[in-house]
Amino acid sequence: MFDYRELRALFDITEPLGWSDKTISSLKAEYGSLPVALEDYYRQCAGCDVLASNPAGDYLMPAEKVGMYKEQGYYVFFCENQSVSFWGIKLEDMDKPDPPVYESYDRGEWFLTGDSLSKFLISEGYLCAVTSGLEYATEDYLEADEEQAENIRGKFEHIERADSGIYQGAEFYRINEDSYMALLPDSCGSLVIFASKSEKGFDDAEKVVLPLLDIDPEED
Repeated sequence: MFDYRELRALFDITEPLGWSDKTISSLKAEYGSLPVALEDYYRQCAGCDVLASNPAGDYLMPAEKVGMYKEQGYYVFFCENQSVSFWGIKLEDMDKPDPPVYESYDRGEWFLTGDSLSKFLISEGYLCAVTSGLEYATEDYLEADEEQAENIRGKFEHIERADSGIYQGAEFYRINEDSYMALLPDSCGSLVIFASKSEKGFDDAEKVVLPLLDIDPEED
């Protein structure tokens, strides 16, 4: 069993909040099986509106649409909010507990995103948290050059379970007990965004993150 307790804690899901047994059984009947990592996510987290329907980013594909690329040999389980990118599992991998994830960009050829479905789902949870899911957040993406990005990597706790390969290697960090950060590769360095579950946590995060980006927290 794959335990997504960190995502449930992040979004205050106190008990399993997932799809119905009927929906999951129907998918298993149609596709022969579901990866354990995906079935457990469906049962534990798929019913969380914020997590499954992230308005600022990627979202969980509804059960009735997972077969949109079936003829190409893929089960599609996640989508970018403008339907530019789709993420899927090869149908031949559906019996694997934690299969690789593939992406189709702009309806083009499929390519490998990462080797772990569970890591992908965890990374999307943290991405949702920093972009829209937590109450206190930066208004815009901040920029970091290579040196500043390395300073961030050296200062905060790296959430290795979220290293899934999405967005050319997005990284996630815990700033403090309530606050989290995404470091996203960009053509000029990295983009930084962070958010917190509490106002105090966010204020404390600003005080330690902004100076690393040569921004005065008092003037921001």
